[in-house]
Amino acid sequence: MSLFGAMQSGISGLTAQSSAMAAISDNIVNVNTIGYKNTNVDFKTLVTKQTSSTNYSSGGVQGVTKQSVDMQGLLADNSSSTAVAISGSGYFVVNQTSSGTDGLWAYTRAGDFSTDENGYLKNTSGYYAQAWSLLPWDGNANASTVTLNGITYMKAYYDSNGNTVYVNDNVIDSKNLQAVNLSKIGGTADATQQLSIGANLPADDTSGTTRSISALIYDSLGNASNLSLNFQKEYGISWGLDVSVPNKATNVTVNTKDNKVFSSAGQMQFTDIPKNGSSIAITDDSTGTTYNFVFTNNPSSVTSPDIAVDLSSVLSVSDFTTAFGEAIQENVPSADRFAVDSNTISITQSVGGSKLTIDASKTLACVQSGAHPNLTTGIPSGIFTIDAIDQDLKNGAAINFTSTTTADYVGQSVVIDGKTYTFTNGTTAASPAITVDISASINGTNIDNTGVVETLVNVLNADGNQDEPGRFTASGLTLEINPTTTASDISIDFSGLGSAVSGSVRDAVAGWTTNLSAPRTIGTEFTYDTIAYKGDKIPAVTFNSDGTPKYYNVADVSIEWANGAKDMTGDTNQGTTISLSLGEAGTNTGLTCLSGTFDQNYIKQDGAKFGSYAGVSIDENGVVTAMFDNGELRPIAIIPLATFTNPNAMESLTGNVWLETEYSGEPLLKTAGQGGAGTITSNSLEQSTVDLATEFSNMIVTQRAYSAATKIITTSSDMLSELTNLIR
Repeated sequence: MSLFGAMQSGISGLTAQSSAMAAISDNIVNVNTIGYKNTNVDFKTLVTKQTSSTNYSSGGVQGVTKQSVDMQGLLADNSSSTAVAISGSGYFVVNQTSSGTDGLWAYTRAGDFSTDENGYLKNTSGYYAQAWSLLPWDGNANASTVTLNGITYMKAYYDSNGNTVYVNDNVIDSKNLQAVNLSKIGGTADATQQLSIGANLPADDTSGTTRSISALIYDSLGNASNLSLNFQKEYGISWGLDVSVPNKATNVTVNTKDNKVFSSAGQMQFTDIPKNGSSIAITDDSTGTTYNFVFTNNPSSVTSPDIAVDLSSVLSVSDFTTAFGEAIQENVPSADRFAVDSNTISITQSVGGSKLTIDASKTLACVQSGAHPNLTTGIPSGIFTIDAIDQDLKNGAAINFTSTTTADYVGQSVVIDGKTYTFTNGTTAASPAITVDISASINGTNIDNTGVVETLVNVLNADGNQDEPGRFTASGLTLEINPTTTASDISIDFSGLGSAVSGSVRDAVAGWTTNLSAPRTIGTEFTYDTIAYKGDKIPAVTFNSDGTPKYYNVADVSIEWANGAKDMTGDTNQGTTISLSLGEAGTNTGLTCLSGTFDQNYIKQDGAKFGSYAGVSIDENGVVTAMFDNGELRPIAIIPLATFTNPNAMESLTGNVWLETEYSGEPLLKTAGQGGAGTITSNSLEQSTVDLATEFSNMIVTQRAYSAATKIITTSSDMLSELTNLIR
C-alpha cells in the first residue's frame, strides 16, 4: 500500500506543478495586457491519517490558485486623453453593452478606453465605461450634487422624453449609470444657470450708497449680456439688491429662497418710431384698469378710454419715448416706476407698486413685442409682466387717486398722523385743518389727479407738518407711503375721499388690506420668516458684527427674453433661473461688509456662447470634461470607482474583468479620491503586474519539481515491478 501511495503522491505533484506551469504561462502571455493581475499557484499538503507507528502512509500536494487582483501595476504614459489608470484601490464599472439594460455588469482595471463607431467609450476587451451623468443643478434638494470650479452640478440626465432622471449614486444599474458617449457632445451654447460673487461692501458707506457688480451672462442661444447687480446700503450693515434688465430681455426678477418676489424690473426698448395706429396696453393690478396708449398722428381721433400719444411732432425714437413716458406719468398708478432713457422706457417696481401686465404685440417697433413665442407656432404673444414685490417682504401703503372729478376732492379731507389735510380750491381750510390748495389742478369739473397727489405730498413734506416727511412720495396718481427705520408708526384715514381713492396698506393689526374706508396704522416694524424688520422692505443681506453675512434673503434671478431664447424662469420647457451664490453665512467666502474700499474679489458664472466640441479631459476625480473651441469647459460625467471588501475573491472572466461574488462583498461606488478609493490618472494606462524575471525563475523551479515528481512515479513503478517478479 505504501508503494501505491508513493505513486499517488507523485501524481499529485505532477498535477500541482502542471497547474503552476499553467499559471506561469498565462502570466507570461499577458505581460502586455493592460490592467492584468498575475496569478500564482501556492501549494498545500495532503496528509493521510497515520494508523501505524511503524508504517508510513504517504499523502501528497495540492495546488491553490491565487490572483492578486488588488496588486497595483505600474502606470505608463499614453497619448490618448481617454486612456485612464487607477492609482490605489478601486475598479472601473463596465458593461458589455452601451445601453446597460441586458449586458453583464463587471469591474476592471483596464482603462484603455477609446470611442467606438457610435461615440461610446469602450476598452480593448469590448466593455463600455459607465459613469454618473452630470447636469447643471436645477435646485432640487433631493438631487445628488457636486461642486466643480464654483459651479454646482447634479448627477442626472435627460431621458428620451426630455424628462430629468435623478441618479442614485449608490446603485449599479442602467438607470443610474450611463455609458459615456462623446458623440452626443455637439456644438453648444449654454445658458448661465449659476452666478457666484465675492466682494466687500464697505461698512462705512452712508445709507443710500449703491455699489454695482457687473457679470457676463449667456442665454440659451449663446447671446452674451451684462447683468448688473446693484447693492444699496440700508440701515445698519444691511444691504438691498436690485438687478438691471439685460438687453433684449422683457423683465428680470430677484426671488427669495421661498420663491417670493424680492425685486422686479422690466423695459420697453424701441428700434424705431412706432407706426401710426399702433398701441401698447399697460394693465395695473391695483386698479384693474388697462391703459391703452395709441400712437397716432391725429390725437383727436383717439377716444376715451384709449390714451393718445401724439406722433405728429416726433422726429426721433428718443422724442417718441419722451412723449410716451409723459403719457404714462399722467395716467398709470405709481408712475415713478417708469423712467425714460434714450430709446428705452425702464420699469423698476416700487415697494408700493402693483403687478403690471404689458401688451406690446401691436407695436413691432418695440423689441419686447417678441416676448413669449408660442412653443408650437413660434409666434410671440408680446405680453409680459412686471411682478409686484411680495407683500410678505414689504411694508407701507400705496393710495391711488383714481378720480378725475373736481367735486370728489374739493372740501374733502384726509387724516395723516393725527393731522387733518383739507383739499381746497384757492381758499384756506378752517383751523386746525391744514390747507391743500389744488386749484392749479382744477379745470372746471375735471381735475388733474396727478397734480392732486403732488400738491398733497408737497404739503406733507413742508416744514413742521410731519416728523419725517421723506416717507411720502408722489408717483403719478399714487401716494406712496414708505416707513423708515427711524420714524414712528403712521396713522392714516382716507375714508373722507370715498371711492375717489383705492389702493392697499399694510395695517399693523389687520395686515395687508384694500379697505380704505376705515382708519389704518402703518407700523414701523414687520416680521418675515420669524425675523423682525424695520423700514419699507426687508434687506437682501444682513451682516454680523464681524462683517460676515448673517443671512441672505435672495436666492436666484429669473429673466424673460424677447429674442427667442428660453426664459430663465424654471417653468416647463423653459430654462432654469440663475442661482445666486453670495457665500456661506458666517464666513468670508463671498460677500463681506468691512470698513474700507469696495473690492470685487471674484465673479464666477457658467454658460457660454456657441462653440464646437474640441476634445475631452478626465481629471483625478474621474470628472469627464468636454472642451469647446469657445473656451468653455463643461463637465458631462463622473467615472466612479467600485471598491470591495475582499477584491481577491472576485471571479475572473475573459476580457480582463471580474465579477462580484459572495466572498468579495458587494461593490461600493465612490468618487475617485474619496472614501478610500484611489485616484484616476489620465493619459496613462496601468501595466500588467507580471514580472518576467520572476516568471522565468518560477518556470525553472516548476520544471525541476515536475521532473522530481516523475522520478517518484518511475521509482515506485520499478519497486512494484520488483515485487511482482517475486512470484515468477
